[in-house]
Amino acid sequence: MEQVNAKDVLPMRWFARSYEMHDYNLLFIRWLADFCGVDVLYERYRFSYKTAMCVCCAFFGAVFTIYSFFYYYPDIYKMCEVFALFGIVLQGSPKLYFAYYHQRFYRLQCERLRNLHYKYRNHEKLHAKLLLLTNRIHILTKLLALVFVFGALGYTLYPLYMYFAHGELVLIDAMRLPWIDADTYNGYVVTTIVQIVMLYVGCLGMAAADTIILLFVANLIAYVYVFKNDLEELNTMVNAEDRNEQQIRRKVRIICSQHQDIIEYESDLDERYIVICFTQIIGSVSSLSGYLFLVYMVNFIPGYGLILATICQLLEFCLLGTVLTVKNEEIIQAIYNAHWYRLQRPELACFALMLHKSQNFIEMTVGGFAPLNLETFVAIMNRIYTYFMMLISFIE
Repeated sequence: MEQVNAKDVLPMRWFARSYEMHDYNLLFIRWLADFCGVDVLYERYRFSYKTAMCVCCAFFGAVFTIYSFFYYYPDIYKMCEVFALFGIVLQGSPKLYFAYYHQRFYRLQCERLRNLHYKYRNHEKLHAKLLLLTNRIHILTKLLALVFVFGALGYTLYPLYMYFAHGELVLIDAMRLPWIDADTYNGYVVTTIVQIVMLYVGCLGMAAADTIILLFVANLIAYVYVFKNDLEELNTMVNAEDRNEQQIRRKVRIICSQHQDIIEYESDLDERYIVICFTQIIGSVSSLSGYLFLVYMVNFIPGYGLILATICQLLEFCLLGTVLTVKNEEIIQAIYNAHWYRLQRPELACFALMLHKSQNFIEMTVGGFAPLNLETFVAIMNRIYTYFMMLISFIE
């Protein structure tokens, strides 16, 4: 893959081929990653000063938030703001780690998806579905990136509002730097610059990480489209008056191979994202609880945008987990509905094996402890509400 350039990122466009839209969508994601020095899809990618800056932001973000937590003690509101910031750092750090140490996985997956879309570029029925899917993925990608930008702007514009409306110098966030007094003018400038760098590197980095998982999981739908289409073609072949057993046997082998590819694809996603999903949920709960409390108690203005960003981020992961579960159920149903009873014994054995493997399908989980789906999202929101009410009761 070629090195991405910021000038290559164009306004939203539409293409006639799904593989072109896939490439265009991937270009946007790579631009986000390249800003943070983590464009691991570049074949000659190397650790650079941008990567070092991103690593420093993650490391010192954790150190500075822990320091700030004790610095503000016992101010419950400032401690709560720092706690919410630590939740953001907790989400971003594993994403950075897995992106850097699993570069080959990301490149292979993207190439695999690109080949899938390119292979069916002239298939009238399948291509229409794949093109619609890639268009929707692209829209969701842009919307998700806008949510992160909106959250970052909420923090950035708050000090400007406080300065022009009330004449106060207010930090972008509550994070303090050791040995630097932010209450002095020079200390304020240094702290603000560090916070701006961390804020935008973190937001764009997490936008890249979340949009790439959106790309990977949502494209499972493309695999299911292809799988179900081949089953339909097999049904037509076995019901034909003049059956060609050799073609039927070849088609069954293709279907079995596709089923195995789907299982491997899901296994790879689960292996790479099980830790990320766990830290995502923990970090989102921490951040959302803190921001809700601050908005309710002290009308914390940046909290409004950050609440929206956190809810959208949490909803994205739970929706993707639901997509994985629903598509696995569709695969099972499609296999059951196939006219497998009209096949010969060797082909029947292949279908029996597919049915057996499909019974224990892979799903996204919260660190292996609970499934990641919309039911989990509702449970998490209920738990956040409980924590929120506990904090309110504690203060009152």
